[in-house]
Amino acid sequence: MGQNKTGKYLKYAVGEIVLVVIGILLALQINNWNQERINQKRVTNYLINLVEDIKSDIVHYKININGYKDDLNNNKRLFINDDYKLLAADSLLKLVNSYYHINRTSSQTYEKIKNAGLIESLGSETTNKAVNDYYNLEIIYYINLFKWDKEYSNKDSDFWFYNETFESSSDRDYKTNALAFLDSPDKRKNDLINLIESIQGRNHLRGAIIRKEHTLKRVQELKSVAENLIKMINQELEKRL
Repeated sequence: MGQNKTGKYLKYAVGEIVLVVIGILLALQINNWNQERINQKRVTNYLINLVEDIKSDIVHYKININGYKDDLNNNKRLFINDDYKLLAADSLLKLVNSYYHINRTSSQTYEKIKNAGLIESLGSETTNKAVNDYYNLEIIYYINLFKWDKEYSNKDSDFWFYNETFESSSDRDYKTNALAFLDSPDKRKNDLINLIESIQGRNHLRGAIIRKEHTLKRVQELKSVAENLIKMINQELEKRL
């Protein structure tokens, strides 16, 4: 009899343990489901915000594309014909100046995704790779490209604005442009033309043209990458919404 009671108690105890284990496993599973549901909702919101970030990037790319085209048209005009000699010195200076453009791309949402540990949970493997490549390869190259352009644009500006043969004004309509110059307008104009037609001046212009053409092409390519990435993310969103 004692053995039977002991056996029953053991079976009862084992049964209780099994029920407790099953309860814990179910609770863990439910918690995992809830966490997955929360994560998927967060991913959806992140994808929506990514689209907005990239749209903002595209606006920025378009502005820079137009800026580079203007720079190239101005610089190339000095090689195509000599009608630039009809311009006043300050107008002529605007043709030689080498502007650099600013990186205004945003990676705020992408950084939030990384910090949340959801960088590989954005959708298909193709989408994950495309998003990561955009921010870790394309944007990084873009930033470095702008640093390179800025460095040499500053060197060009130093040549045109701080040389010893031509007293320059600002290429913008600042009040300082009204300050008196040592030489007459005609003398300043001739000095600048001589500088443009010098070997060093032509080398600066030629280098700027090559640099701007390369940068323009890369920005145009990046704009296309961004546009395709938006399409890809929107396809992922269609599956979720």
